[in-house]
Amino acid sequence: MINAFRHGMLGTSDLKNFRILSKFCNIYDDCVYYNYLFHCFMVTKLRKRHKKLMGKQDITFPTKYDKTILIPIDRTRERQNLNIEWNDNTFYGKDQWTCYEFSWLNLQGKPINKILYISYPSNTPFFVESKSLKLYLFSLNNEKFSSEEDIVQLIKNDLEELIKGPLTLELTNKAKIISPEFHSIDSLCIDIPNSVDVDSRLLKIRDKKVSAELKTSLFWSLCPVTAQPDWADIFIKYEGKEVDEESLLSYLISYRNHKGFHEQCVEKIFIDLLSVCELSSLVIQANFLRRGGIEINPIRSTINSELGFIRTARQ
Repeated sequence: MINAFRHGMLGTSDLKNFRILSKFCNIYDDCVYYNYLFHCFMVTKLRKRHKKLMGKQDITFPTKYDKTILIPIDRTRERQNLNIEWNDNTFYGKDQWTCYEFSWLNLQGKPINKILYISYPSNTPFFVESKSLKLYLFSLNNEKFSSEEDIVQLIKNDLEELIKGPLTLELTNKAKIISPEFHSIDSLCIDIPNSVDVDSRLLKIRDKKVSAELKTSLFWSLCPVTAQPDWADIFIKYEGKEVDEESLLSYLISYRNHKGFHEQCVEKIFIDLLSVCELSSLVIQANFLRRGGIEINPIRSTINSELGFIRTARQ
């Protein structure tokens, strides 16, 4: 457009004004050019940072112990992104991890394989990004330890430093027991919601007060790293006005296009149910299926008591 304007001015008799205009156009072109270069630089920089954080680049698996692989996710920032106003009394909970593909070497170089259980409270300033945990645990595969206590203490120290809070670890070869079944709402006949993202307006309540234990195996959300589906069984235990089960299932299915970390999804479900429904108590657990040998089971509750572990047949 600028060049066309220049050519249109070539017939003017005011050479001085033309030179001024031409100089201005050159400056304008330079500004556009350098602005374009700066934009390209920033886009490239942000993409590299995103890849580094979220793992969308080719992965080189570590061959030796490296705790710097671990990536913390700021809970406060993620809650602010969901407009969750949180303090220590908003809810209680914990994040439970089951790591099935975990191994190290004894002093003779023989591999030892165990299931690693990790649990920490939901009020830690940070939680660990799952792919970075997978790579961190992989970095221990060729390291020698004299006892289970030594490797447990190392992992405990590294993770507590990362999340800025306490955690518990357990090494075992026994899978945890499967808990009694809750009432499944999967067979209900519903219309699939048309919304492109989560819609809490789908939730409806009735006047009757009840105590209920419900579950669905139809839940999935999208991984913010890869956009692949994260499948989960959702368990809901509540007291208060009866939540319409069809509306609850429709609401949970509306997460199918939602990108969020496991912990985020559970907290949003919890807050939405408390905000829309008139409940006196609420416990929610999401049992996500394993990816990369790791499954995450976040629990959120209004009750400050010992929160049990539920294991499903799909785990």
